[in-house]
Amino acid sequence: MDMKQLSMRYQILGIIGLILIGIVGRYVLFGMGVQPFPNFEIIMVLTFIAALLFRPSIAFFVPLFSMIGSDVLIGNPIFVGDQMNRIILFTYSGFALIALINIFNRDRLWNVFGKLRLRNVGIAAGLGVGFVLLYDVWTNIGWWYLLYPHNASSLGAVFAAGAPFMLYHLISGAVTFVAIAVPILYYVSKKSSFSAPFTLKSIHKIPVVIAVIGLIALSFSGTAMKVPTKSEVWLEKSNQTSVEIIILGEGWTITDNVVAYQSESVFSLLQRSSTETGYALKSTYYAQFDSSLIDSINNLANGQNGKYWQYYVNGDIPMIGADKCTVSNGDVVEWRFETVPS
Repeated sequence: MDMKQLSMRYQILGIIGLILIGIVGRYVLFGMGVQPFPNFEIIMVLTFIAALLFRPSIAFFVPLFSMIGSDVLIGNPIFVGDQMNRIILFTYSGFALIALINIFNRDRLWNVFGKLRLRNVGIAAGLGVGFVLLYDVWTNIGWWYLLYPHNASSLGAVFAAGAPFMLYHLISGAVTFVAIAVPILYYVSKKSSFSAPFTLKSIHKIPVVIAVIGLIALSFSGTAMKVPTKSEVWLEKSNQTSVEIIILGEGWTITDNVVAYQSESVFSLLQRSSTETGYALKSTYYAQFDSSLIDSINNLANGQNGKYWQYYVNGDIPMIGADKCTVSNGDVVEWRFETVPS
């Protein structure tokens, strides 16, 4: 076996290793919920490492196969279902775009990380933040394109709702690039077999360019072309960007998610939920208290079996009326039909 064949074998084994790390890492961090903070992931840094160490024709598969494999383990639908599932095309094409950028800047980046300097640590953190920012902007555009009316106000709403997650993701990029990419690339640069990586010819990059363009085209194709009429589909599917409402009756439960706007109260959210979901809601306004009290929810009225409707916010009982208690997105509101606590 000549050196070229030996090198290719090592590259294939390396790619398989990175893919397995990506699949298991994402499943453990996200699927098992052990991530130190939301949006902490390692696929981005593995994409970066693969682009610098391996041939473009195979490095390109690290983020794609890592995402597909981990999605299967987590149980995420792939390329099927409604627009919520088609966002996967934007996530895949986002990672592919990052891989393409790294492939075209491979030689320049390799020269940077071949030396262990404090300055290079800063460069690594900056690259992590920059790549994550580009990726998040791209996927946010995907959410807007698939699930929102195509206007500037809804685009702003998407970016505003996603800002906290973007911040955590930016931190993730800086941490993983410094803690993982810097030591690995420095170690590899000192190994004799990798001391002078092969020079990439432009023809080697063409298949990757075609593949990325194809993924981007798929992201904007098909039923995604239909402009949605509801502007809160994504927001209301996320417990972080909406208020989760849980109504516990006698033998039945209603769950819903409603986006809270500025100074929104528990009562106003319940009213909107009942209108949108279709369950009955009755209340009475008492002038002496300047407050509205719930009489019945889903035709289950106060006083039946000595029980009454009581609400909780994040597990606690507020000492004010539901129309005076303001909540914000990320809160959990429970309405329980129970006996009055002593």
